[in-house]
Amino acid sequence: MKILLIHNLYLQPGGEDEVVKTEKKMLEQFGHKVILYERYNKEIEAYNVFQKIKFTLTDIYWSKVSYKAIRKIIQKEKPDIAHIHNTFSVISPSVYQACHDENIPIVQTLHNYRFLCPIAIFYRSGKVCTDCLSTGRKAAVINRCWKNSYFMSFVLKRIIDKFYAKEIVTKTIDHFIVLSEFSKKMHVQNGFAQDKLTVKPNFLDFDPGISSVNGDYALFVGGLQDYKGIKVLLEAWGKLKGLLKLKIIGDGPLRQDVIAASKETNIEFLGQRPLSEVMEHMKKSFFVVLPSQCFENFPRVIVEAYACGKPVVVSDIGSLGELVQKKVTGLRFDPKSSDDLAQKVQWMIANPSLAQEMGQNARKVYEEKYIMQENYSALLKIYEKTIVSSRKVQIPSQK
Repeated sequence: MKILLIHNLYLQPGGEDEVVKTEKKMLEQFGHKVILYERYNKEIEAYNVFQKIKFTLTDIYWSKVSYKAIRKIIQKEKPDIAHIHNTFSVISPSVYQACHDENIPIVQTLHNYRFLCPIAIFYRSGKVCTDCLSTGRKAAVINRCWKNSYFMSFVLKRIIDKFYAKEIVTKTIDHFIVLSEFSKKMHVQNGFAQDKLTVKPNFLDFDPGISSVNGDYALFVGGLQDYKGIKVLLEAWGKLKGLLKLKIIGDGPLRQDVIAASKETNIEFLGQRPLSEVMEHMKKSFFVVLPSQCFENFPRVIVEAYACGKPVVVSDIGSLGELVQKKVTGLRFDPKSSDDLAQKVQWMIANPSLAQEMGQNARKVYEEKYIMQENYSALLKIYEKTIVSSRKVQIPSQK
């Protein structure tokens, strides 16, 4: 089978970029040919002032460059299916039309909630916000959700409006992949056809191996963003009075807050680190902590922790409550309460044998649900179903 992967890289590398890499590698490993069309938002930095104006007024909504490039690739390579991950912002929605015009079925992975919430995470001013669901996407403009700007928020709203005006969401995309049952429920409740949504979780394309040792530190891996719960995390560790070290891996706007906290509390800030080094720190940790304040979809770090046999302490919000079983694979806490997080950390410290048992359970879940073979089988079924439902007469060979 030939698969056309389409992905727009973010300025700040994240889980979506890793998923695209691992899915490409997986498909190639199983004998498929993958054609990757990738653009990078960093391109905008090289634009002159006139190009930036043109981009903001036209290209961000409908890029002729991306449209022509995709049609040219399809005509040359003749892929059986297009799998789109992200088109925001330089690729633009035009690639959907290009695939449609060439009669190529489309699968879209919903890594976030962009089609329901313009900023994709249902989070504003330090709390969950679903105003766009109740009052419409104009709420994103009124609330200045993107870059705290009326104009930029209007631009973002218009991009999402384009998806609906062109019937890309309702008709052009043949099938959607969601990462959790929570995400599926959110999309179905807000107009998506249930039979066009299939849950396929994230996975790892390598096995880091289980660690049976309880380390002497907790580990956070992720973007240093408000919606990732960094402030709650730092407050909780301040209340622990040095009981347990916390290592923080990542980068982002709250970098200076983390650096400042590391000077006063038992926190070691490591900054951005390559995946191999992240996994080594994870294997030597006591547990992994995810204090997210927004509706996470499926943080890849959970799969990584489970693969290493580490329990996780997560905020009880969005899909996290679904992915982490209380006192089976980890603990859940009130996302707004640094006191509750501190108490859960103290429980872990007081119950090391139970924590180790939860880590062993987590490894079993990884082996049952998140290995590459299981994910490949699920993805192939989605491709085949989409090809058939889009009126393709014959399913192409797997090689």
